Amino acid sequence: MLDDSRRALILGAGLTGLTVAASLRRRGVPVTVLESSARAGGPVASEESAGFLVERGPNSMMTGEPEVMGFLADIGMTDEMIEPFAKKRFLVAGGRPQAMPQSFFGAFTTPIFSPGGKLRVLREPFVPRALVEDESLATFVRRRLGPEMLTRAVEPFVAGIYAGDPEMLSARHAFPRLWNLEQAHGSLLRGALRARGGLRPRAFSFKSGMGALPDKMASLLGGDLHCGARVQSIVREGRSWCVGWSDGVTLHRTLAADLVCTVPAFAAASLPWPDEIRTALGGLEDVPYPPVTIIALGFRRADVAHPLDGFGMLVPAAEGRNILGTIFSSSLFPGRAPRDHVLLTTFVGGARQPSLAQMEDGPLERTVISDLADLVGACGEPVFQGIIRWPRAIPQYNLGHGCIIGALEKLEEECPGLHLIGNYRGGIAAGQCIHNGLRLAETLTNSNPNTL
Repeated sequence: MLDDSRRALILGAGLTGLTVAASLRRRGVPVTVLESSARAGGPVASEESAGFLVERGPNSMMTGEPEVMGFLADIGMTDEMIEPFAKKRFLVAGGRPQAMPQSFFGAFTTPIFSPGGKLRVLREPFVPRALVEDESLATFVRRRLGPEMLTRAVEPFVAGIYAGDPEMLSARHAFPRLWNLEQAHGSLLRGALRARGGLRPRAFSFKSGMGALPDKMASLLGGDLHCGARVQSIVREGRSWCVGWSDGVTLHRTLAADLVCTVPAFAAASLPWPDEIRTALGGLEDVPYPPVTIIALGFRRADVAHPLDGFGMLVPAAEGRNILGTIFSSSLFPGRAPRDHVLLTTFVGGARQPSLAQMEDGPLERTVISDLADLVGACGEPVFQGIIRWPRAIPQYNLGHGCIIGALEKLEEECPGLHLIGNYRGGIAAGQCIHNGLRLAETLTNSNPNTL
């Protein structure tokens, strides 16, 4: 058994866990990272095949946090960063992709919204605050912006981010910035105008794909990262945590001052905790993770009529299509498709149509191609196909999520040295996971008087 009271033991080597570990090591704190799968990074992974580079999870990340950018520079990723070629985004309306307005005034000239819907948005500054602790995002948007803005803009936007249902998502927890704008300014429009000129988030990826980021952090951790590790027991010993784990050959016991659990909510609840902790974590089993399937299709450039001059397109449920949206991957970053070819990355399922995510490969591919034919003029057979399935994809910050987080905070207060962190808490996006991991690493460093 490794007896090191300063050590931090991290369960899970997704983006959050890797960030915590890499940051702690840079601060002089010894770490051990246990990952149950064969590789680190979780859904953040990139695959190259036949000249097409396919993302298994997020296609890019966005952040405006100086701490995150500084961390990426510190680990040597700055030279690998690339910004998107395309800025335009499309929203399907009336059966065809329409360019989304890129300015406040553009929202009043776009054909996406009706004159009545635009006038309803102008009433937003005069809508009073709701005196509630929380409400669904759908209720929040209908109340402040009107039903048309919900069905034509917010619903597809939510499908693109959470693959979720705005009728179920918590406005306060899923979109805290919107919620806080109303709380602080009494109006979304007034709050947005007053916030102009602040730190603008930056979108980017990496030359060899998003998977380059966890691969880099994993390489920096070296022998402190153990993939294929299975946790057998978790016991509190005095002020430390003792974790028994197996690498498939040998049983190990590691003692640590801090135990950081970064695995998904459904996996965290099923770990071999002491009984009292397992009971307190029961609420994590209530966090929904709808299924999402990614269909990556490569076409000859001449076989797609649309110019693909944008980030991609979102598809509202009201359009009656089978897809949630499509990223124009080869228009977004270089090196995603061979010369004279394009790569389209399409998402199906989510809370909107979970059964579609479970279709067999052949029927699913034909369904997606049919929608792409109608929406972007894709014709002929694709020259490349890739299907990636996530039976439990993205945690949903639904109504009641605040109670779940409150229970976790109470547990952490009662169990010093235990830290529960992941994309079910504090934001689902890659940039948010890194930011939260850095913040926790700083907290752990400052709370450990023996840190170098």
